[in-house]
Amino acid sequence: MSDQSLLSAVPDGRYLPEFRSVDEILAHARFNDAVIVFVDGLVGLWSHDPRLRPMLEYERAVCFMLIVCLAAVEDEARPETWLTMAHLREILPQMSIAPDRPIMDFVGSLVEDDLIRLEPSPLDRRARRIVPSQRMLELDREWLSVIHAPLHCLYPNMTYELALARDEAHHRAYRQASVQVFAVANYIMTSNPPADYFVREAVGSRIFVMLMAEAERDPEQRSDRAFLTRAAARAGASRTHVRNVLKGAAERGYLRLPEGGDNRIEAMPILIESGRRWVAECLAATDLTHRIALALLKA
Repeated sequence: MSDQSLLSAVPDGRYLPEFRSVDEILAHARFNDAVIVFVDGLVGLWSHDPRLRPMLEYERAVCFMLIVCLAAVEDEARPETWLTMAHLREILPQMSIAPDRPIMDFVGSLVEDDLIRLEPSPLDRRARRIVPSQRMLELDREWLSVIHAPLHCLYPNMTYELALARDEAHHRAYRQASVQVFAVANYIMTSNPPADYFVREAVGSRIFVMLMAEAERDPEQRSDRAFLTRAAARAGASRTHVRNVLKGAAERGYLRLPEGGDNRIEAMPILIESGRRWVAECLAATDLTHRIALALLKA
């Protein structure tokens, strides 16, 4: 996907600053290092709490981030900007997510885990406002530190360090900026079939980044031995489920399952190329959003 395609997802007429392009990132001499930093960061993300593992699944992760983003642009003087359950239901389809019972049950689980509060609206007691907790914001800052770390690896500078330090002002500005480029994230996934396949499978995103992390380090682009057991443990899923996800990927030509005594999984060139481009696109989109955030901080 070209940068022009990435930008085509942004509404016409919206000002966007210059940002690191996908091709520039791919061509960087340290891009291989950045890929390792990125996938290792995602593998370890929120690993301190197994209850958070399901939030890396695409629909739940997007719902989580939408809540943080939409809460960041609320204006108390303008009730139409308040984040309510009805507002969330309206926005989810823009990210290719149906606001059906499973995703609404997930919102309920965020309440149970003290990540959000549902408060009656002062204008309509039947409406419920969604209020992120400090813990939710801290988890989101952890996410931002992970996705900015590869950019800092490639282009060390003070501004990326704001995200690495989990600066609260930068975090709020970044999430306000994210609202302007919602469609970019959706476009990245739908334009990259191998990555899209994995992230839409339950715990598929963890399986994908674990396989990428191991294959990137191996000259033959294979996983370490006993990947199935390791992936199941790290993803909090059964070996049968992980095997089924990998089998689906093999049927699509994305990888080769082990035969005989060698139980290593071979990532096919299409998966490696797709994964590396997915990383570059994610970093380009992160840099774009980061630069919008810096402009907001200066305003």
